[in-house]
Amino acid sequence: MRKILLAIIILTWFLPSQGQELVVNFTFTTVCLGGTTHFKSSCSVDTITQPRDTITSIAWDLDGDGNFDNGHDTVNSTHFLSPGNHNVGLKAITKNGIVKAVYKLVPVNFLTALFSATSGCIKEPARFTNQTLISGDSTAVHYLWSFGDGSMISTAKNPTHFYSQAGTYQVTMTASFNDSCQDSAVPFSLKVTGNPVVTIEFSRDTVMHQGDTLIASVNGTYDSVKWSTKAKTYTILITKAGYYSVEVFDKSCSGQAGFNVTVTEPGPEPVIANLFTPNGDGLNDKWEILNLSDFKPCEVNVFNRYGIKVFSSSNYNNDWDGTFNGKKLENDTYYYFVRCYNQILYKGSLNILK
Repeated sequence: MRKILLAIIILTWFLPSQGQELVVNFTFTTVCLGGTTHFKSSCSVDTITQPRDTITSIAWDLDGDGNFDNGHDTVNSTHFLSPGNHNVGLKAITKNGIVKAVYKLVPVNFLTALFSATSGCIKEPARFTNQTLISGDSTAVHYLWSFGDGSMISTAKNPTHFYSQAGTYQVTMTASFNDSCQDSAVPFSLKVTGNPVVTIEFSRDTVMHQGDTLIASVNGTYDSVKWSTKAKTYTILITKAGYYSVEVFDKSCSGQAGFNVTVTEPGPEPVIANLFTPNGDGLNDKWEILNLSDFKPCEVNVFNRYGIKVFSSSNYNNDWDGTFNGKKLENDTYYYFVRCYNQILYKGSLNILK
């Protein structure tokens, strides 16, 4: 009876414990597609709880099929054929028969650097949109931007940049996974243009009398036009004094221009003769502005009915005798344009009658 009890006690001493005495673990390198992933086992047995136990073998499952048939060394390596997370396992067996396995998701990174850009204007931001294709932890990706104008490199994901001069710039971007692999996007030719120079044409002087009208027109072709009056047409009609401005838009660029309109109360006007008789009789032989002394100097231009200028003077002195190139003009109707010191344009018709 005593011999049987002793055998039972010895058998119980050698039964393997089910505690945490076997630790199965491994480390790995993170690579990009095409690289070699290296593995290293870090399994151990707690010698305090199991002083007589040791690890006798390890086995790898590198393809995640549940079979530990991909090697038995403490170090291992493989080339994964696709990006993403791969399920890798390691199993350890001790001399006392303890078996334990652990699986980890092992990433294989992949990226294709891509981006787009908006056309820029001088002193207006050019905007860059990152479109990089990523398989892996996107937070681990770093970016380097070169804007082609000699400025500092940017590390922003979606940067903006101001160009100081018009021109075409080659923009490049490189994306990388902690320097383990990288890809550079095809250089982008970004055209930066100057802001439009706005030219405004007027139907008359911007100093006008009460009741007059002024037509202001934007010269050129743009995507859109916006006046301070909220009009969106190329031409506006002005009847009141004030400051007027216009902003034009050409793609992403804009330009502005403005002007003042002054309205004055009606005052005296020059009295311009509409008939004279240059026949040499000493009466009414010269065309006159009857109150010329009140308005001098006056610029005068006279045209015939065919649009030919027959007389011109920058400081008229009531001295035109109805001749052109030394010859007397025919009896007919002619058209004058007179602008005096007040800068108001007077126009009308006059007749020569000999």
